[in-house]
Amino acid sequence: MCAALLGCALSAMVMPQPLAATPVDTSPPLQPTDSTVAVESTTTTTTSIPEKIPRKAKVVYRVSTKDPVVFITIDDGFTTTPALAEVIRRHKVPVTTFAMPRLVKRQKKWYLSQKKMTFENHTVNHRSLTFLSLRSQKREICRANDQLEKTTGERPVFFRPPGGNFTQLTRRAVAECGMKYLVMWNVIAEKNKLRMPAGRLNRGDIILMHYLPSTASTLELLLAQIKKNGLRLALLRDYLD
Repeated sequence: MCAALLGCALSAMVMPQPLAATPVDTSPPLQPTDSTVAVESTTTTTTSIPEKIPRKAKVVYRVSTKDPVVFITIDDGFTTTPALAEVIRRHKVPVTTFAMPRLVKRQKKWYLSQKKMTFENHTVNHRSLTFLSLRSQKREICRANDQLEKTTGERPVFFRPPGGNFTQLTRRAVAECGMKYLVMWNVIAEKNKLRMPAGRLNRGDIILMHYLPSTASTLELLLAQIKKNGLRLALLRDYLD
């Protein structure tokens, strides 16, 4: 699981004083690292590119929209708890999940019981893609699409690179595996802290979370902040076509 956070460059912004009731870290959002041990398969997946898919996936850090919406994304899938399921159900939270296929399969009942959840691609083994060849990256990405579709009945339409690490080859691999968007983030909500570049949430923000023991309480905190900022939640699939 993500044990620490690495630096992620964001544009310089003036950060207003955060709301007193909410624990806020106004330092720039950080990229998490992960200690997952990955094993590369020798199976090669070949996927043709539909005509509507570009040759390189578009990288998105936030969504350009006039609607007062933000987007919750949750990565990895190691700690799925009844408490988190209860918060999601009670508040009808739409969640864009980037969890590895084997973890979704292991907790299939938990995942499929979430009615407003979509399942997106986060590779098969959570390998850092930075130094992998195009062929190796496609093995990680294309196979994740196939495995998630087999488990959930739906095919991913977005990709998120493990640790936020990607290259131009990654963008090409994502496109060649049939997806248009490589989705990053500009806000982090983790361990009962919110890391917001502007000291508040703004429309179009993509929020990164992870499946941790503290995610249920962090989500409650995040939902309160969303309400204070006059925003509501939406699914990425409804805003990125």
